[in-house]
Amino acid sequence: MNISKHVWDTPTRPCRFSLCLQGGSVFADFDVNWDGEVYLVRISFDGYGCCRTERYASRMSEDESRALLNFVDADDLDRDEVREALYRYFTANQDVIWRDALVEHGLLEVNRGTIAD
Repeated sequence: MNISKHVWDTPTRPCRFSLCLQGGSVFADFDVNWDGEVYLVRISFDGYGCCRTERYASRMSEDESRALLNFVDADDLDRDEVREALYRYFTANQDVIWRDALVEHGLLEVNRGTIAD
């Protein structure tokens, strides 16, 4: 999984942070709740469009949220820990994210290694 931080130049995609995945074919926008837990607000896939998930996606654990936020703040995302956390998160939420898009873009645990990671 290719991961980099992305900054939106438009106010139409409010979020705490956005990740550019798979070389720019996926953009995942995350926010943080009052308890410091990270959750997916929306995710856009080339060939599919934008899937809003804010009310339905689960929250990451407190420990994984804290670790991910530290990596995002340090702009140090090219790490196995980040990839593994995102694979687990997307797999856990495949019922609220378009599963066919997750599969095609190699973002589920079962597809690890099938698309440039």
